[in-house]
Amino acid sequence: MTEKFRIGTILILMLICCMAGTGFSMEEGTADLDRETGDMKIETYLQTHTPSRTVLTPEGAFVVVFNPEVATWVSQPLTKNRLEHIKARLAPDLRIELTPRGFARAADRDTEGGNDDTNYDAVWVRDSVWVYFALQDQPERRFDARRLILALWDYYATDTQRARFNDIIAGPSRAADKMKVPHIRFDGASPTLEDVSVEGRPEVWNHRQNDAHGIFLAALAHAVRNGLVQPEDLTAERFTVLATFPAYFDAIAFETFEDAGAWEEIDRRNTSSIGLVTRGLQAWRDVLFSGTQDGSAGRFSRRFITLLANADVHCAAYWNQPDLEILIGRGMTTVRRQLALGGESPDYAPDDIRFRRADAYLTALIVPSPLGGFSEAEMRQVLGIVETLKRPAGILRYEHDSYQSGNYWIKTRKKAETVTVPTTTGDTSSRRAFLERSRGLIPQSEAQWFFDSLLVLARLHLASVTGDPVQKQQDTHFAAIHLKRALGQLTGSFGDLPALAADSTPVASLLAPESINTVVVDGTPALLPSPIVPLNWAKAALSMALNRFERDVYGK
Repeated sequence: MTEKFRIGTILILMLICCMAGTGFSMEEGTADLDRETGDMKIETYLQTHTPSRTVLTPEGAFVVVFNPEVATWVSQPLTKNRLEHIKARLAPDLRIELTPRGFARAADRDTEGGNDDTNYDAVWVRDSVWVYFALQDQPERRFDARRLILALWDYYATDTQRARFNDIIAGPSRAADKMKVPHIRFDGASPTLEDVSVEGRPEVWNHRQNDAHGIFLAALAHAVRNGLVQPEDLTAERFTVLATFPAYFDAIAFETFEDAGAWEEIDRRNTSSIGLVTRGLQAWRDVLFSGTQDGSAGRFSRRFITLLANADVHCAAYWNQPDLEILIGRGMTTVRRQLALGGESPDYAPDDIRFRRADAYLTALIVPSPLGGFSEAEMRQVLGIVETLKRPAGILRYEHDSYQSGNYWIKTRKKAETVTVPTTTGDTSSRRAFLERSRGLIPQSEAQWFFDSLLVLARLHLASVTGDPVQKQQDTHFAAIHLKRALGQLTGSFGDLPALAADSTPVASLLAPESINTVVVDGTPALLPSPIVPLNWAKAALSMALNRFERDVYGK
């Protein structure tokens, strides 16, 4: 069927439906037409163009590559000079710009000056913390790292956020409401940092995401220890909200709390969330009660403890080493139990949709802030679980993940009065919405995400702590493979045509996508980058992986 014939047919059907009074609207018809046209663009693109190639590396791995320049990098041995060249070449494309107020948007997609209808221009606490860790790793960007962590702290210190903490502490049962808990996503352009708005109202979102709070606490403690946050930064509002975190975690019983986790879907007891809260508490225990009390970190600690004397009595009661140790111990007990059972949320019946073993975000138990008290054997157990999710072009979030799965961005979504079909980036935290989206999953077509960069960091961390020289050599070897796989995801084109994303939109070269997506045309699958490109978390993770590999392997 030619494109002209297909478009003409759709226009005729639109006219017939309108005349027949079937309720077919011009807006719906135009949307279907756009999707049909996009489908044909991809079909034509794949008929005349090979979007990726598989390259054999000197390390003995096959890597899927989308960019011809990257193919050259991947096909050659990694050396110090070559890595320096790669870093210099990618520096403009891996640079993350902060907003005037110091925030990092989730993605800086090219929307030609229009609104981003995916809402990835919002600020996510979790993603922003990863950007913080990347910025503080670059000497020339440390001031921006400071700006970012203080901006996030100020978001938590808003009247609205502090009220949410206090409301849950006063009535823990309210935490069952995903909109009443402290929020983890907001509109960074809003003067008062309000929620993302859809059709003039705050978008309903599952903010029950303790992993975001935990990783923020770990990053803030890191900034204090490294002098990026000074004692003078401890304003009354910032102190007040920081002081509420342990009481909040205790009120909700974080070690058994079911939350949406990093993927913002149905609630479950996520090992990654519980582990990150535990890590955040460990980091603040160490700031206040461990090591030297010299320098700015020591002065910060003393100022914080002084302010506790006039703080809310209930919240202040948690800020002593014995009580923090009790909370930490509760978290560690659950983490170890769930890892023994198999991974992320394994403490359910196997036929329960909350049951899960392998999940990519278990990597957060190791990086960017390793869980204290975790043995090398336990870390290797985590990596063994996560690496079962490795696929040719990336890492799955988990098996049977329907988000951005085959034809996700181009399939026609029929509207029905009796079914609520989730939008492309809408809330799928209810059982009904999650299952509805899952019904569209084409088997073996899950999105392959950018998490090879995280596995580079995890492997290099293990190489730094192991006492076994053979293990160290193996960890470094696998880190090199994961680094080349991460580079392989960068966008580009092997032909004269510009690269297309999985929604048929053109994308520039050397950008870091959220994931690699599968499109299926005439029964034949092909791989294309997600239209969520560039994703700032992906840029941050790849930047960190390149820097740490250079330091750890070549001694810079």
